Amino acid sequence: MASILTAGEAVARIAYLSSDVVVSVQPSLATDSEFSRFLRTYASNKTAGIISRGVPEILPVRHNVDPLLSVFQPMRSGKLVSVTTGSAILVRSIPHLYKLAQYPVVIHASLQPNGFPDYSDITSIRQSGFIFLQSESLQEAQDIALSAHALAIKSGKGVIHFFDSSNLANDQPIPHESAKVVKRVLDVGAARQFQRSNAGETSLYVDDGRTATRTVAGNVATEGGEQIPRTLSPPREKTQTAPSSGRESSTNSSSSGRKGSSDSGSAASSAATSVESVSSRPISSEDIDVFISQIWDEIHDATGRRYSAFEYSGSPTAEAVLFLFGSDPALFGEEMDHAAATEGHANAGILTARLYRPWLGAKLLQTLPKTVKRIAVLEQVRRKTTRWGPLLLDLLVSLRPSSSAAPHVVGFQLGYIEQATVRQAIRGVFSNLMAENPIQNLEIGSHEGPKQLGKEFALQQPAVENAYMKILDQVFGERLHVANQLSANHAGISAETSSNPEFGFGSLIARKEHRQNFIREVQAAAKTRDFTTDVPQKWLSQWALGANEAEKANTLAPEVIARLGTDGSPLSHQLLSTKSLFFKESQWLIGSDAWAYDLGNSGVHHVLASGENVNMLIIDSQPYSERAKTDAARRKKDIGLYAMNFGNAYVASVAVYSSYTQVLAAMTEAEQFQGPSVIVAYLPYNQETDSPLTVLQETKTAVDSGYWPLYRWNPHAEQDRFVLDSERIKKELEEFLRRDNHLSQLMKRHPEFHANLSESYGSEVRKLQKRKAKDAYSKLLDGLAGAPITILFASDNGNAENLSKRLGRRAKARGLKSMVMAMDDYPFEDLSNEENIVLVTATAGQGEFPQNGRNFWEAIKSTTDLDLANVHFSVFALGDSHYWPRKEDKIYYNKPGKDLFARAKVLGAKPLVECGLGDDQDPDGYQTGYGEWEPKLWQALQVADIEGLPEEPPPITNEDIKAGSNFL
Repeated sequence: MASILTAGEAVARIAYLSSDVVVSVQPSLATDSEFSRFLRTYASNKTAGIISRGVPEILPVRHNVDPLLSVFQPMRSGKLVSVTTGSAILVRSIPHLYKLAQYPVVIHASLQPNGFPDYSDITSIRQSGFIFLQSESLQEAQDIALSAHALAIKSGKGVIHFFDSSNLANDQPIPHESAKVVKRVLDVGAARQFQRSNAGETSLYVDDGRTATRTVAGNVATEGGEQIPRTLSPPREKTQTAPSSGRESSTNSSSSGRKGSSDSGSAASSAATSVESVSSRPISSEDIDVFISQIWDEIHDATGRRYSAFEYSGSPTAEAVLFLFGSDPALFGEEMDHAAATEGHANAGILTARLYRPWLGAKLLQTLPKTVKRIAVLEQVRRKTTRWGPLLLDLLVSLRPSSSAAPHVVGFQLGYIEQATVRQAIRGVFSNLMAENPIQNLEIGSHEGPKQLGKEFALQQPAVENAYMKILDQVFGERLHVANQLSANHAGISAETSSNPEFGFGSLIARKEHRQNFIREVQAAAKTRDFTTDVPQKWLSQWALGANEAEKANTLAPEVIARLGTDGSPLSHQLLSTKSLFFKESQWLIGSDAWAYDLGNSGVHHVLASGENVNMLIIDSQPYSERAKTDAARRKKDIGLYAMNFGNAYVASVAVYSSYTQVLAAMTEAEQFQGPSVIVAYLPYNQETDSPLTVLQETKTAVDSGYWPLYRWNPHAEQDRFVLDSERIKKELEEFLRRDNHLSQLMKRHPEFHANLSESYGSEVRKLQKRKAKDAYSKLLDGLAGAPITILFASDNGNAENLSKRLGRRAKARGLKSMVMAMDDYPFEDLSNEENIVLVTATAGQGEFPQNGRNFWEAIKSTTDLDLANVHFSVFALGDSHYWPRKEDKIYYNKPGKDLFARAKVLGAKPLVECGLGDDQDPDGYQTGYGEWEPKLWQALQVADIEGLPEEPPPITNEDIKAGSNFL
């Protein structure tokens, strides 16, 4: 029969059998975790699960992309989800844990770092609402993994199963647990009920108000006022056994090997009374105790192995006990079993927590021998937030209600202990424990860990992403400085931490200050006579004047260095010791799309909010073909849109396998931009070993369809702040709308897109386009002061549009928050929410509205429930005037403007100024009419004129008028 050799395999198999979806958290897509290889094998072999209706789904997720977000969507849609991961993700996922704790999700966490794990990954999240189970041998890893899934299904609550894989690596192989036993222990009926009751829920966000509850309906048994559902039979009463002194080290353990000193279940009286009752209440600690005891009874009946909330081994009359919360308790047990009678630790016991949360203090007291007088608490917790360890505090709370003769408790910090030094460590523990005045928080073992830990995953730049790094090298050469480069060695800082944007940004700030100090040092040196000749002084002075301008500084730097090199003075040698600072570096932070998720986005926010001159290159590797499956569920931010809404950053969206030239242009412009720069770079791949051809095909599909638009955005540019470098935005419109907060302006510059969009999508999508364009633009105005003014235009030849834009600029100059857009691009339902609105319209045909205002007019003309009582408005009507049919019958064809003015008044809007009109028979017709109307508008808005700001717009020539006129 096949055997299991590792904890990763044991846990992966149980998770696969017991789940609809397994989220496999991996170091990278090309690097397996200790679980992922087995999960992939099961799935590729089409192995059927027990809980899933078919083959469970395996969802690989990189460890740094906020992996627990992947749990939300399947769990909310009625699927039972488990997670296989290292413990390092848990603390930074605390915001998600509090929500997921109320769902039957199981997280199998292998403690890290490998070889000497830090249990603070567990203690730091102990109040998150999850149930915590611990396993300490290979056999336990399989049994407790099964217990975790069964308990999650029974209770409806989240369970975290944690274990030290390195500690279990030398255990003897164990057989696979039969699928029959797994099915017997799991409550498949309850699992089906969860799947049915939650199927169809598609909310992206877990309901924060959800609480796992226990419904008691129909006949219930009562005992001492406590109700016990008939459907949940109480745990069977077990035969009392004396505590055993037998222990087995993890180096040769194949089963639990420990017998409990007392019954871990709650025996129910056979004299219970039946009553009728219906109630629902949150799951309590007592409920968890009942459920887990039932599950462990099932495992005992099927396998003969017994588990309890607390495991005690040793003498039943022990006076001293070690309470261990760390790696390999059996190593201590083996040494204590062979201790000579004269040793201080002879006849002592060992206690461990199998069920860490909820903490069942009563069960702990039942498990301890009544003879215990002293307890040593050994905790392998390196990041404590208080003087006292968390397990020590738990124990003290449990002992407080007991008799006055409670055991004396001494806390220890447990470090790394080798097998050869375990006897010495135990002697040190008991020497302190039995002293008259023991020292609290004494350190035992080495807190530096083993000299050589087990092989840890080293973060590496995926080979496929080297394309962008090569371009950076080509463009900036020796000036390139990547602050968070993975290959850099930062003393005492892990590679994972040093690759974060926060760390890189901090190092760049420090580097900036260092260079400013160097500039001051050079300025001081240029004024001294400490050089051999006067030549260095001249060059240093010249360099100092342009030290902060890249072109000047980098042009002069080689000359300055050469002059200092030939001077030979001590001061020259001193300045040359940091000669790289003569160059103004091109400073970059390199990141992945992990920075686009909630828990990775804070660093990007800090850089943008700082306004510092820092460049960020963020590589998005999600294939176009995978976008729909994960984007919505994981709430992936659009970094480009996010950065554009700050208003102070250069932003570009590029794809090297689509336009190499555009990548070069974006990198060069980002470097020249004074302020934060963000380049989001597309490089789609499923595996990090994908061929360039595969990447090219995915890129072409994404860019051609419009899913990944190529653009550049420069907020400092006077014209064309937004430049579209790709051709299509027709498909995947909603994805693109999240990337372009100036879509309406883009449509005006590229009318062919407007037509394609209108033809390809229905009115609902069109509404969404309007809403997203308006909301995104509104965000850009949030920081401005003054009253809001919305300017809507209808224009065929551009006159009305140009006047509207100019009016918008002049409104901003007067401190107003102005927004300018075409009438048909405006979400009509928002009209009643406006404070001040100006309508500027030209005239088409025989007194008709221009194309981009017709839908707006039809809506306002036909509405019966639009209330504009709180809206102030004005209209300026551009039109043609003719003498028709007789010269004395002069008719102004500015009918659209007049109609708008009249209809707005009917709907209750209050005029700011009477309708402004123009006449093209007078060469200055438009200009004169506008020149009279605009000053009245500012006066009505109570806005002061600004000196030097002309009241008239640029003159419009007769040629302009005739080119856009439509005569009868």
